[in-house]
Amino acid sequence: MPIERTADQLRAIIRTQTEIAASDLDPEAIMQLIAERAQELTRASAGLIELLEGDEMVYAVATGEATPFLGMRLKAGASLSGLCVRENRVLHSPDTGDDPRVDGVACRRVNAVSMLCVPLCHQDETVGVLKVYAPEAHHFDDSDVETLEMLSALIAAHLSHANLFEAESRESRRDALTGLLNRRAFEERLPVELARAARLGPLSLCLLDLDGFKGVNDRLGHPAGDEVLRQVAKILGGSRVADDCFRIGGDEFAILMPGTSEDEAHVAAHRIAEEVRAAALGDGAISTSYGIATTVDRDAEVLRAKADVELLEAKDRLYRRRDRENP
Repeated sequence: MPIERTADQLRAIIRTQTEIAASDLDPEAIMQLIAERAQELTRASAGLIELLEGDEMVYAVATGEATPFLGMRLKAGASLSGLCVRENRVLHSPDTGDDPRVDGVACRRVNAVSMLCVPLCHQDETVGVLKVYAPEAHHFDDSDVETLEMLSALIAAHLSHANLFEAESRESRRDALTGLLNRRAFEERLPVELARAARLGPLSLCLLDLDGFKGVNDRLGHPAGDEVLRQVAKILGGSRVADDCFRIGGDEFAILMPGTSEDEAHVAAHRIAEEVRAAALGDGAISTSYGIATTVDRDAEVLRAKADVELLEAKDRLYRRRDRENP
């Protein structure tokens, strides 16, 4: 490895440490900065901080090509990052295509052909990993391992000064009741997906809300309403769009569908609506209305407005039908 590159990496790490020490960055911003430096210094396509939650590894911070997958969950027992946590050592997959240690489906989805994971430790416990990946095999070398190890140590050095792994930091983009990503995560994710659609197209947005939800709260109480929301989130979590679902309001949900045409989005939304109806939530009172919009440009307001108009039209049709059935 050229000495010049190693020296540049070391200078960048020192600069990062100085930047953190001289600033009042909050814990989340520190993690974001370090993930960005990891991606930059290893010439990777993505940088990640994954944290262990139960038996899952969660994309708590994501940069580069991994940004759209913020909040994605992988089974710790079937992923390289989970193995990195269990063994508390650096793990390198030069080619994920023939590596049985990785989650092959997840790697293909995020376009991770080579991958490097370094454990993150807090109070003598391995709590997650700092990870980078690239779209070509054999991308990383020993210098990259050293870089990630130094950045990992840099995070650990700040744990005593900032609670980087506290739940409020990890969960700031996740809805506490349902476990889905929240409105903040949606607002951050939408422009990223729109930028990708402008290059790769198309992007479909589904806005969905629950019909009969207020009645459930009124008749059965708010705990019953909360259970309805959790069950709807479970249905969304079991769908093919699980990592792209958001709770953006009381009984309002948004689903981003990258690479999905309007017709395909209607099929996916209809399937979800049928699952909700079949679940007989709230003593059978709950159904759904939804609106779909599709674009290949970067105009978020137009996309949301079109989906919202379709949603309102669907609600209007529902009310008119109920009026006819119950004159």
